[in-house]
Amino acid sequence: MRSPSFLIFGMLLATAGLTGCSAPRPSETALSGVDPDTLSDSAFQVYLNRVPLVTVGEAYRAMLILADGKDGRDSFEARRQELESRDIVRSAWDLQPDNVIDTASVSYMVCKICEMPGGINQVLFGSWGLGDRRSAMRELMFRGMIDDSFEYEYVTGSGLFALMRNADAYMKKKGLYESDVDLSDETDRDNTGELIVPNASGENG
Repeated sequence: MRSPSFLIFGMLLATAGLTGCSAPRPSETALSGVDPDTLSDSAFQVYLNRVPLVTVGEAYRAMLILADGKDGRDSFEARRQELESRDIVRSAWDLQPDNVIDTASVSYMVCKICEMPGGINQVLFGSWGLGDRRSAMRELMFRGMIDDSFEYEYVTGSGLFALMRNADAYMKKKGLYESDVDLSDETDRDNTGELIVPNASGENG
């Protein structure tokens, strides 16, 4: 027999598909005794991988971690303003923090963060705000970063965690991450071209 949480999950998916609207996450699908707002960024990502359904507020925090490597904000409003200022989120969506996030909205945010050019439909219509999220979702499906989905399908924690890992790999491959580390090792060589190796006292010798 299917569990009550599974039935609630199915009802939520059906409601999303029929109405195109998100709804608050039922308490039955939240992790009991865990307040994600109190978690460090690392612990929050572990939490994401375990939570059955992801809220808008949680997704916004996850997107900042993906984009910047850290959250750095202490409220939903601060995260929303930051994401909107970068056009990662559109104010017209008017998503509420306690509602469950949908696949198409997450796809749009990830495409923006990953600077994906998109196909012809996304270029023509996404830039006008027509079907922007739907086009982004199809882009990620085409790239194999998400499974085939309906645009209003709700995002699971494990699904978002996997997408973040795929997006992280994409950004590394495209060289989108800034690095303060000089990997060329040229700064660690002396005038003769020999590597400078610290001695036992910690000084270069």
